[in-house]
Amino acid sequence: MNEVSIHKIGQALGTYVAKKVSRADQTEVLSFGAEILVGSIIKLCILFSFAFIMDITVEIAILLIVTGIIRTLSGGAHCSAYYRCLATSVFILTVLGYSIKVNYTFIRQLHPAVLLGILVLTFGLYWIYPPQAPSNKPFKDKKIELAFHWYTLLTVVILSITAIALGSNSLPAWVISIALLWQAFTLTPVGHRFIGLCDFLLTLNKKGGELEC
Repeated sequence: MNEVSIHKIGQALGTYVAKKVSRADQTEVLSFGAEILVGSIIKLCILFSFAFIMDITVEIAILLIVTGIIRTLSGGAHCSAYYRCLATSVFILTVLGYSIKVNYTFIRQLHPAVLLGILVLTFGLYWIYPPQAPSNKPFKDKKIELAFHWYTLLTVVILSITAIALGSNSLPAWVISIALLWQAFTLTPVGHRFIGLCDFLLTLNKKGGELEC
């Protein structure tokens, strides 16, 4: 995909919009926004294509919503290029969704304490590991970082209460708990090493887009 990349499409759209609204000074901002939008659309199309084929649309939708909300607040490990981020995200979410689906008959028989234990563990991880902003967009000060930490913890509590209310016999409850656990994992040193390994293994396309996941 050397001829057409998400970065080039974003740049083209951003430049076009900037010219249309006569705001050449906003070209860079508009280009970055367009890059994110186009990248997100492509990611969703690919992810839900796999989900539809594998009949895990519900699982993928819940995983995507939960991880999306929490990641916006907490950040986490990043791949170094868009295409590697896309491949890693699609692979991980598809594996998680499919694993939950095929093992649900067994999972639903687990004691409710297992679900509660997962949720307690995830809360502990979010408590220990503060939000992690991308290196190119760091927090301006500690107050903002602390605010995002509290927002993250509050959101985790709300989602955990939702899972508990749904009960251990509920598929969405387990998907929510696994989504929270996965996102918490990406905050840990081990999670960073895992994503770094995925990034390393997907270096065939070194000229991929510049957008981070």
